[in-house]
Amino acid sequence: MKKFLIALATLVAFTLGSYASHAQTVSGQMQRIVGMGDDVDGGIAEQFTKFVISADTTADNGWVVGGSMSIQTAAATGGVYAPSTNHMYIQMDSMTVNIGNTIGPMIVHVPGVSAMVPGGGVDAGYQFLFDNGNLATWGVSAREAYYASNAAKIDIDFPTINGFTAGVSYTPSEEFKAGTQARQQATAGSASHGETVEVAVGYSGEAEGMSYTIGVGVMSGNSQSDNAGTVTHTNNDLAAFGAGIKVSMGDLTLGLSGFDNGASFGASGDAIKAKNNGWNVAATWQMGNIQLGAGYSHQELVRGTRAQAAATTLTSAAAGNVREDNFTTIGIGYDMGGGVSTYVQLSNNDHSDGDHATTEVDPQVLFAGISIGF
Repeated sequence: MKKFLIALATLVAFTLGSYASHAQTVSGQMQRIVGMGDDVDGGIAEQFTKFVISADTTADNGWVVGGSMSIQTAAATGGVYAPSTNHMYIQMDSMTVNIGNTIGPMIVHVPGVSAMVPGGGVDAGYQFLFDNGNLATWGVSAREAYYASNAAKIDIDFPTINGFTAGVSYTPSEEFKAGTQARQQATAGSASHGETVEVAVGYSGEAEGMSYTIGVGVMSGNSQSDNAGTVTHTNNDLAAFGAGIKVSMGDLTLGLSGFDNGASFGASGDAIKAKNNGWNVAATWQMGNIQLGAGYSHQELVRGTRAQAAATTLTSAAAGNVREDNFTTIGIGYDMGGGVSTYVQLSNNDHSDGDHATTEVDPQVLFAGISIGF
């Protein structure tokens, strides 16, 4: 028994020693958001409370091999997001290969104009914790389909060359999010597209006292396998596009972006064709630790014949109606230092189902938040 305990202790010591030789970090974020306003109940919520465990090491051939796992604890206490990342990567001189539940290249290389206004713009979705009346959203508001999708994928990012950056990813199926097993058999009918390829290119430069970043990306994939209603449909393939530009002149930053999902969520036999597109514009002004910002986002959606037959929520407006969401945001942020940031944002949300006979609720949401990164 003594020999066994000595052997076990030796094994544990060697095992712990091998792990300790690699770089390891634990980080994360805690946050609280207080919301109130017209036509909303208000309350106290959170969206991205999480902790992140990561590690990396250098292999004998010089490659850096590592991984990261992010646990969104807010998903169990009021937020809506599952674990955001759970992947490994191999960093070489020529490229970085990411494998697992991670983001794709469009979120990296296309400027996030919809997130510029303090309080996350409309990208973080804090106002939607209190207003769930959006009528023209597929996934994340005011962005292309599967924006920030963490479905299991192989993602390749290339190094910057003369200001240019690029990335490409392959996702076997968008249904395999971080909360599912990517090795399981695909469901017979899924509302997610399959075998998605995503490509994005960005460029950063300077001219006449201005610095700018431009990005464009496309996404294509197989059709949804889900058939709803009484008629079997031939669903359309995924074809989405996104582009954006940010320009900074001293303390002023201006941004413009747009997206078009086309008829990706429709069917080839639709008598009324589906469509979904939108755009964002924003401006911020930096004054030391204080940032002021304002933005406007617009998105519109036509369900089309097939999607209207499958719809069971929101409104019963006709398939060809143009559903619209318009968001006007004004925010102020203050960096308190030490990893603590605060913000206040007023979000005026206007919703329309395209039917003049319908009276929608158009909330005005005022919310404030504080977060600490560690």
